[in-house]
Amino acid sequence: MVHNGWVGRNDEDQALIARCIAREPGAWRVFVDRFAGTIRALARRYFRLGGQMPDDADLDDVMQEVFLAVTRRNHRLLRNYDSTYTVKTYLGVITRTEVHRVLRKRRPVLGAPEDMEAAADPGDLAAEAERAEETDVLSRALEELPERDRELIRLRYLRELDYKGISARLGIPEASIGQLLYRAKERLRERLKGILGILV
Repeated sequence: MVHNGWVGRNDEDQALIARCIAREPGAWRVFVDRFAGTIRALARRYFRLGGQMPDDADLDDVMQEVFLAVTRRNHRLLRNYDSTYTVKTYLGVITRTEVHRVLRKRRPVLGAPEDMEAAADPGDLAAEAERAEETDVLSRALEELPERDRELIRLRYLRELDYKGISARLGIPEASIGQLLYRAKERLRERLKGILGILV
């Protein structure tokens, strides 16, 4: 559900998307001008959540990748846009995906099972929670998860319990929590992609 403050502007944004898909002259330039700053700001936030301070080149690269992503395959991502959500939210998910790819390339590979949860970019869930203040995307995705996955994510990222606290609450061996969280987060990402209708 779109908040009232976004309704008017989002109608304009949806109309702009339709113009871009129809390849109306000048529409793509308007799209780029309207959302370039938003994408850069979101990219900066996601880099910081991932533990890195991006420079201008990082932000420009991500911005270009987002714009390329939405034009590939005859604007497939724009055609899949669900107007239930704001265009800003939709672009935010695509931006987060691009930043995550950059961070994944830079992060050293960790081999131990207990390290797997850290390798999956723990900042992603905090970003999704922040975005859920504008939409019900995260809550809907969480409700589609198995109960244990849902509780693991809520305890770790919304209540900020450590592994010891989660183990005590759920009766799961502390050594297993990292791997279980990793799998739960992967399932959550799949649900989020399904709700928003994008391919990443």
